[in-house]
Amino acid sequence: MAYASSFASAPAAGGNVISTFVHPAVSASGFAAGSHQAAGSYPTPGGPIQLPGFAPPAFDAPQLHAQSFQHQYGGATASAHHYGAAPTMPPSSSAVLPTPEAVQSQKEGYINLLDEQLKQGQATLDQQRQQQTEYLYQQAQQQKQQVEMQIKQQVQQQEMTLLQNYNQQLMAVQQASSQQKVALEQQAMQLTMEYQQKKSQEEMMHKQATLQREHVEAQMKFAQEMQKLQQLPLGA
Repeated sequence: MAYASSFASAPAAGGNVISTFVHPAVSASGFAAGSHQAAGSYPTPGGPIQLPGFAPPAFDAPQLHAQSFQHQYGGATASAHHYGAAPTMPPSSSAVLPTPEAVQSQKEGYINLLDEQLKQGQATLDQQRQQQTEYLYQQAQQQKQQVEMQIKQQVQQQEMTLLQNYNQQLMAVQQASSQQKVALEQQAMQLTMEYQQKKSQEEMMHKQATLQREHVEAQMKFAQEMQKLQQLPLGA
């Protein structure tokens, strides 16, 4: 990206010529290099995100050149002497100096040319600013897309890792639950068996106690009856 502008020579009032003003070529290589360096500083996926920086754009300001006043010395005398004419009287000291009117005319011409240079220089700077601003936003958009892509990749990787951890933890919880259920089933079966055994024993002991009580009661009743029979008189 380069900018170049030149100002053509223009004669000012009074016959003097302003030297050509050439604006040096403007290169945005420094700005581009700074942006490229910032764009190359992205971290690898999975690492921490670091926002890139932007190198400030540099302007190549046009140089304005103001000309000095010029005047001719004895032009007529030099011309006459060149052709071998008879020498004339030397001009007076005021004759070799430009008149106030000529100075004013030259000044106005130089000022007009400086204004034109300023106008063109400002236009060049405006063009630089606009193009560098567009370039800056383009670089920012590209870097924004790269950062968003890296963040998206990191989120996807972290989400995948999170899903793996979730599956592992879920499997461990399910296994622990199954093991505890099996242990509970075994404990329940054992307690049920113990209850049934104890209940059977208690029922058997209850039956035995009932039989013994009935047997004792029967013996006591038989003894009472025998005792009654023994107490009866023989002739009764």
